[in-house]
Amino acid sequence: MNVDEEVATAKKVAPPEPKYKHWLFGSGYAMRNNAHLEVVRLVEECGEIFTLTLPFTRIVVAAKPEYARHVLVENNKNYRKSLAYDMLKILLGNGLLTSEGDFWRKQRRLIQPAFSKQKLAALTAMMVNRSQMEAERIVGLAKTGEYFDVTNDMTALTLDIISEAIFSSGIDGQEDFVAKQITLLNQMATEKLNAPIRLPQNLPTPFNMKEKRVVKSLDDVIYSIINKRRKEGVSKNDLLSMLLDVRDEDTGEAMDNQQLRDEVMTIFIAGNETTANAMSWILYLLSQNPEQEALMMKEIDEKLDAGVELTFENIMQFQYVRMVIDESLRLFPPAWMVGRRNYEDDEIGGYHIQKGTNVLMPIWYFHRSEKFWDEPLKFKPERFAPEKRNQIDRFVYFPFGGGPRLCIGNNFALLEMQIILISLYRKFRFELKPGFMVEPEPLITLRPKYGMVMKAVER
Repeated sequence: MNVDEEVATAKKVAPPEPKYKHWLFGSGYAMRNNAHLEVVRLVEECGEIFTLTLPFTRIVVAAKPEYARHVLVENNKNYRKSLAYDMLKILLGNGLLTSEGDFWRKQRRLIQPAFSKQKLAALTAMMVNRSQMEAERIVGLAKTGEYFDVTNDMTALTLDIISEAIFSSGIDGQEDFVAKQITLLNQMATEKLNAPIRLPQNLPTPFNMKEKRVVKSLDDVIYSIINKRRKEGVSKNDLLSMLLDVRDEDTGEAMDNQQLRDEVMTIFIAGNETTANAMSWILYLLSQNPEQEALMMKEIDEKLDAGVELTFENIMQFQYVRMVIDESLRLFPPAWMVGRRNYEDDEIGGYHIQKGTNVLMPIWYFHRSEKFWDEPLKFKPERFAPEKRNQIDRFVYFPFGGGPRLCIGNNFALLEMQIILISLYRKFRFELKPGFMVEPEPLITLRPKYGMVMKAVER
């Protein structure tokens, strides 16, 4: 860079900061509590792009569709995953969600066939079977009128489905244990992300030691299944066998156990956590909107009574079910924020973005802003009617992210949620426990803070 370029860069202005700034921890300290709500307040105070500071960390919040498109698509090669993914890397290793560059592109190519239409079609019958088994299990709870936490049930069900998709035979009855460890690690990752000062991972602090123990407990489950499959030497029609059999195009080498573990862990956890949370919010929203609930049940009954079977091709006929899911993902996006970090200096909205800055795009804000939606806080599935869906800007509504790193499992998740909803609402509707407090908790994913206590009412 010559002298003139240095002077020009120095004159560029960084995005504005909020008025309030902690004397030690900076302006980003405000995000430690209810970050999803705080970011909306800060957009109102500072505008659609602003700076937050923490010790050793620069953050820019970009809350305009054009800015999100610039980061995620137009200039995506200048961006890698943000600080939050560093926290996840401790759990997921160098899997598809956290890896970068040429290695990520190679892994994406290798794994993409596992989520093809052909593979999803083959998994549909399993999803239907598992969902209908869950509906049968709930019959007993419905007869007694017992209230139960549907978040726990949806976690168990989605864990069951993703386990069978990856491992064929599931995870040997360890679903409850695994679900608790995943929840704990989600909380720990968020706690570490929100900490004003983060100590190195290799220091033997009580927090770091606890985190390592939890990760090891999950590793033990995954590695035991991998080792068992290697010893059997039998290829099965599941994701694990596909990953075991795949070979690098250039070297002809198979994945080693570490990389296999990282990819399996990534799909295993991402395929459970986000879908379970999404299902909890869907059941809640339907319980609060009886008119839309009735329309969805009418569609389910008419099609099933007419003999429509739940096959991969036929699921697409349940259009209102899909509209309900899309609208629920708008109001309560499990991935409520997406972040990237720039390799080199950039410019967004006329502001200078110094290299190494964490650029955050608040999906929660985009999905709920009156700038982009009519009556944004109302539950209106009709927004996503087939004739309207393509009119929605893909950077106003992007629950699965955007650009080359769009979630690889988005179609798996949408198919799964449709099947679960159809299977459950064929038999029941759900009612929230009177007086139960529903509050979003913005961890790495957006979870119901206290679960979601409801009862199933037989139809």
